[in-house]
Amino acid sequence: MKKVILILVSLFLFNGLFAQDYQKRLEDKRNTKNYGFNNVIDVKYHHGRFLKNSGTLDDIMDNPYDAYDIRVGFQSNGKRQKWDQLYGFPVYGVGFWSAFFDGGELGNPNAVYMFMRSPVIQGGKLKWNWELGVGLSYGFTKYDPNTNPDQQVIGSEQNVYFNAATGLTYEIGQRWDITFDLDVSHMSNGSTRTPNLGINLMGLALGGRYNFNPVKNYTKGLDGEYKPNTRPEFERKHIPKFHRHSEIILFGSMGGKTTTTQIYDGPTYFIASASVDYAWCYHHVGKVGVGFDGFYESALRDYPEKIEDATFGDLTYAGFHISHYLRIYKLTLVTQVGFNLSSHVSHKGNTYFQVGGSYDLTEKLFFRAALKTRNGAVADFIEWGLGYRIPFAYGKMR
Repeated sequence: MKKVILILVSLFLFNGLFAQDYQKRLEDKRNTKNYGFNNVIDVKYHHGRFLKNSGTLDDIMDNPYDAYDIRVGFQSNGKRQKWDQLYGFPVYGVGFWSAFFDGGELGNPNAVYMFMRSPVIQGGKLKWNWELGVGLSYGFTKYDPNTNPDQQVIGSEQNVYFNAATGLTYEIGQRWDITFDLDVSHMSNGSTRTPNLGINLMGLALGGRYNFNPVKNYTKGLDGEYKPNTRPEFERKHIPKFHRHSEIILFGSMGGKTTTTQIYDGPTYFIASASVDYAWCYHHVGKVGVGFDGFYESALRDYPEKIEDATFGDLTYAGFHISHYLRIYKLTLVTQVGFNLSSHVSHKGNTYFQVGGSYDLTEKLFFRAALKTRNGAVADFIEWGLGYRIPFAYGKMR
């Protein structure tokens, strides 16, 4: 009993000290533009079609799909860094997505992901936005030769989830918005398990957004006349002039993949890649480049035909690419379109894509994970590696 009383007294004293401290901070912050946290809750309903890449599962993929999103986000206001202002004060957050497919062969997948929604054009209460989301999907009924033989699209229960959207947001009052988007979604495992044709979806999404500032509940008791903003006032600051410059970007990676000739229980083959880019940094947020790729893929000893005594040359191939880098603080979205230069991998097609993200460990050193495709947009493998930037000419990076 004494312990319970001691705990209650301690909590009472802590609450009193917290209230005094909070009241002091409230008095200090009362005259600032943005006090508290400008948060949002989104709810979306999706309806669309499969982008078919398989001759199987027609009973599912010839029919529409439905899905819903629930998301919690933070509306940036420019107080923290220049990147908010450069991107038009975006919303950052996390979300949960859940889909409903006809039939049981694919299951009904869910996804947990991070997202960023940024305006392209805004005028008054209407905004035209773009949006990206990346995360992990789960809940697939994977391929199994005994229990699910017709499902030859996804070979794993967990897969990468990627979503891109563009659409409109319209403000209704101080707290509510409505959203209308066209979006595409992709789910695959990068050939860590086969089969892996991936799931591609395209549809429309109608949603509602609730804007709120949670500190309002605390300020009522301390100062009933003070009402923090529900929507922020954007703080615009001077952004230093960007010194355009060039970079040499070196990148090396390792990974693993399975092959389509040993579906379900085949071995994982070692892969590695190296690339060198020349990139021109034209703005704080972007750069374009060209470069060369070299790939080592031990899976080539098994596919497209068996090679008993494979040489190093049999297992390597080269390509060149055109790239774009979109930087958001320490994160960079990397997109590359490549062209095969080696004839002995003609089964991979003439073109490939590399899409991924990198994180700056230092000013020049970065970590990158990217999906490399074959035959256009068919997933080939995932690259995990480190890179190094060498800036030169026109001044230093800023």
